[in-house]
Amino acid sequence: MPPEGMRRSGRIPKEIAILLVGSDLEGKVFSEQTKTVVLSRHGAGIVSQHKLVPEQELILRRLDTNSEAEIRIVGQIGSQSDNYTYGAAFLDPEIDFWGVKFPSLTDSEIRTSRSLLECSGCKGREAVDQSDLAADVLAINEGIVRFCKNCGSSTFWKQAPGVAGQPLQAEESSSSSKQAAAGAESAPSPKTAILPENRRKYPRTKVSCKACIRQTGQTLDVVVCEDMSRGGLRFKSRKRYFERSAIEVAVPYTPGTQSIFVHARIVFVQELPEEKLFRCGVQYLGSAISR
Repeated sequence: MPPEGMRRSGRIPKEIAILLVGSDLEGKVFSEQTKTVVLSRHGAGIVSQHKLVPEQELILRRLDTNSEAEIRIVGQIGSQSDNYTYGAAFLDPEIDFWGVKFPSLTDSEIRTSRSLLECSGCKGREAVDQSDLAADVLAINEGIVRFCKNCGSSTFWKQAPGVAGQPLQAEESSSSSKQAAAGAESAPSPKTAILPENRRKYPRTKVSCKACIRQTGQTLDVVVCEDMSRGGLRFKSRKRYFERSAIEVAVPYTPGTQSIFVHARIVFVQELPEEKLFRCGVQYLGSAISR
């Protein structure tokens, strides 16, 4: 964990038993019982045996309350033997997941939390408000992975040269943003080759697992899930589904175990004649409904 001198008042050291559900670097879905080591109003420091990467999204469940939240890995902040410690941020910045009253940041801490970062790819600069755990990741790794609009992908960002250790004032932020925008206009357009295919609102993660589709009056359909995102998933099935049809889906799914189904709908259907299958895109509509 970060040295005590690096911790701002927004963090509270506390161990809480949690369950992490996600996929590893090979796309295999895992479910891991582990713990937090520090809490933040914006996320937590979590321990995992799996090697995770920045921008990766997972589901975090509290074992004491059974409540769930979607998280994004910000970066690694420590390691010990076969365990890694990661800074994780909630995808919903307004969520009150821990039910803890966190100490307020001082004016000085608020000012120093603002940073002027520079993309290692296009050299564009952005003024950002760093959360406490993101500030740890930035300090420990001397940089942070975040999405770059100019590059069209996630890139490595470092403190902009000449401003390290200096608080970023509002007027500097505005000026820097204008300069970055002007630079983006004058610079050649990014090559289309670096743009991800069909850039979506939420990034996809390739997986290799089973999902279960449930519809009123129909038998359960166990399907192969190809990829997942915060907003939905994509699967293959021998059964033909129709766009806009309502379904309930559980993923990952293991027959004979408890499964959490959520409301969803089919948003596209693609026939795969050679495989005699149908590829379907699914959009989540709500929270968990039953087991």
